[in-house]
Amino acid sequence: MPKRADLSDTFCPVGRSAELLGDRAVLLILRDLFFGRRRFEAIAANTGLGPQLVSARLKLLVVEHVVIKQAYRERPPRYEYQLTAKGKDLFGVLYAMRNWAEKWAYTPGETGDGPAMRYIHRACGADVGTEAVCPGCGELLRYGDLKGDPSPALRAEQEAKGA
Repeated sequence: MPKRADLSDTFCPVGRSAELLGDRAVLLILRDLFFGRRRFEAIAANTGLGPQLVSARLKLLVVEHVVIKQAYRERPPRYEYQLTAKGKDLFGVLYAMRNWAEKWAYTPGETGDGPAMRYIHRACGADVGTEAVCPGCGELLRYGDLKGDPSPALRAEQEAKGA
């Protein structure tokens, strides 16, 4: 397999972001952090990624200042991972990917009666669908504004993983 080009010094912003976000494991870990999973075991279980891969990507996200690592137990040492402001700013990227997938990534009828994840705007209670602006109150949607309600199929998948 050919070596991947290093885009960390390009002036192209898409190339620069792809250097970090072009990794499936990073995206899945970020998704879990956005859903409040902060502990290694929960992230590994829900993503289905191997522990070495989760560990390596969490270390990368710490180095890139996307997450911070905080101890929650001294003996044995245990840590949780929290999004920084830089990490929270990635919400729009993952939300846009989710919205694209809800429209284009499933075969007709695959999702049943609705999206895999239904989002409710915390401020006004509106179902936002795949909108970036709340259809109920007109507010731009940002990190922390939405409450997720998984479909029965997604909930069953998560429970099967033990997440």
